[in-house]
Amino acid sequence: MTDFSLNCFVLGDDSYRPFPVKTSQDKDIFNLTRDIKACYAECDTSTIAKLELYRVDISAKKEDLANIQPPPTEDMLELIKLVGDYWTTPEEVQRDRVHILVKANIIPNSALSPAVPLGGKRPRAEEDYNEFIQDFKKARVSYCERAGRLSASVAAKHDNFIQQQRGKDYMLNGRPRKHTGPPIVLYHPVFGDFLSNLQSPEFGPALENEVFKYFSDSQDLYKAEPQSSKVNAGESRDPSTRDALHTFLGKLWKVTEEGAAPDGVFIVEDGYSAVMEMQNEIGTGGSDPSIQAAQSYLRLWKKSKLFDRCCCPTILIAIAGPWMCILGAVFLKRPIVQPLTDYLWVGSNPSKPKEIRFVARVFDCVLQAQKQLKVYYTEIASQDPRSLDPSPFPYPNHFIADEGHQVDFKYLSALEPLSLDASSHLKRSKSQQITLDKLVFLAELRNIEPSTRVVIKFVESYNSEAHGLLAKEGLAPKLLYDGTAHQSRRLGPDHYMIVMEYVNGVDLGRSDDLTLPMCVGQDVERALSILHDADIVFGDLRSPNVMLVKGADDKITGAKLIDFDWCAKHLEGRYPLDLNVNDNVTWADGVRPGELMKKEHDNVMKEYLFVLRELV
Repeated sequence: MTDFSLNCFVLGDDSYRPFPVKTSQDKDIFNLTRDIKACYAECDTSTIAKLELYRVDISAKKEDLANIQPPPTEDMLELIKLVGDYWTTPEEVQRDRVHILVKANIIPNSALSPAVPLGGKRPRAEEDYNEFIQDFKKARVSYCERAGRLSASVAAKHDNFIQQQRGKDYMLNGRPRKHTGPPIVLYHPVFGDFLSNLQSPEFGPALENEVFKYFSDSQDLYKAEPQSSKVNAGESRDPSTRDALHTFLGKLWKVTEEGAAPDGVFIVEDGYSAVMEMQNEIGTGGSDPSIQAAQSYLRLWKKSKLFDRCCCPTILIAIAGPWMCILGAVFLKRPIVQPLTDYLWVGSNPSKPKEIRFVARVFDCVLQAQKQLKVYYTEIASQDPRSLDPSPFPYPNHFIADEGHQVDFKYLSALEPLSLDASSHLKRSKSQQITLDKLVFLAELRNIEPSTRVVIKFVESYNSEAHGLLAKEGLAPKLLYDGTAHQSRRLGPDHYMIVMEYVNGVDLGRSDDLTLPMCVGQDVERALSILHDADIVFGDLRSPNVMLVKGADDKITGAKLIDFDWCAKHLEGRYPLDLNVNDNVTWADGVRPGELMKKEHDNVMKEYLFVLRELV
């Protein structure tokens, strides 16, 4: 029979947005109920349970939906009847009317709106998102007010910096390791481009010649940093180095803001594309120039008119004598600072005469980054500030579908609670071992009806072959985009984006059910069998990586495996070095950091999954 659409409205949904569900006259009401629940889950931030359906014919206007009253229970559609029993002439169904009133319990997804009571009224998804962004903006301002009280030079002093990092106003610069933020390459393309360009073999001789000339200034010995104007020109590293850098990087400006007077900046439309701090030699000046650059970064940006429009991507240049390190910084709830290079010897080295090419390439990457950020800040400065917000989410907002067209999406929330709380990006176990958290987000596809939710994941490695094998059999979410297959679209040399369908359910690790249907164990068994037949070890078969799939009646209908980061060939792949061996995780014998992965490990881990649960 010909398909047609019925518009549905959930009673108590104060977004007042009806949604269409495609059906046919020969479909029974029971399966129509399942379709309605699935469609609602795709277009909203909550799920619905215990559905009761009523046939109506009412206006889809907000004012009419706001005043609708639930029909008597005896008018509820019967599950065993067919759609055709209630809609005998589909061609007469009007597209601008609501045809089904849904009475249900609205259950919020905890990642989005945990405060909404079961069955209670639910804030609009857009309002939830806007409130989240406003809270994020307030947190940034509050951090600046608290952390910027000392000047940058004073705050960078070792004792003061220790005190800051031990308090609540720490920076995420990896000092100590637990204060490491998420990869900055995810928040602006300039950093991934910098790292990719650093690996490029293409390089011209012109800049190399200029850098070679600079080596003389870099390697020279200078008097202590001047405390007065009595020091003659050429006797201080600061002006000598800055003047020499002008020839191939452009003019580095000396600016002074409240609490900050860096040794040089590139500034465009009140946006800082680079901040430089230098010390005469290693150990002089009382602070690490990379830390002082981070402190100056904070104090410069908190006064910028662009602060509330972006994540403030900036290149930091730290110089101590003839040594230099390039870092990148972004500002989420607090600054995240990460090195893009090691500390480099910027001078001639007879033992490594070809090293000049790498040093020149570093300077070229700084130059290209400065140009890239100049375009970026010029563009956002020209836009209406009311249309811009600093985003707590990564910058990728689209992917290329298999058919070749671009698919845009909008982030809704972090699925992993720690993904947005960068201060906890590294988790510490009881033994002080630290492991990286995952970066997994819930998003909504744009310009697609009905609204569809997807999961966005950022990884360093991913076994799309394993994912695809299971997805084909319905034992993993459908893989919509595999960034590892598109090297030209990677987020720098070491990070990729994965997009998959959103599955209605809960992972086994968060389920309180001590009794599970037999199909859960059967699906896990079948998934492992498929992988092992392909000589693939899953590797990380713990309860958080087993998704319990729920049907329209909210009952568990099976299981899917998620998280294919570790999957590798039997006796070829190795477990990650940061594998958590101490945080109450029971691993199969032989599972250790860096050890070979074996199929038998999966089989043992499968038994551990259900040791405290009963399959019936």
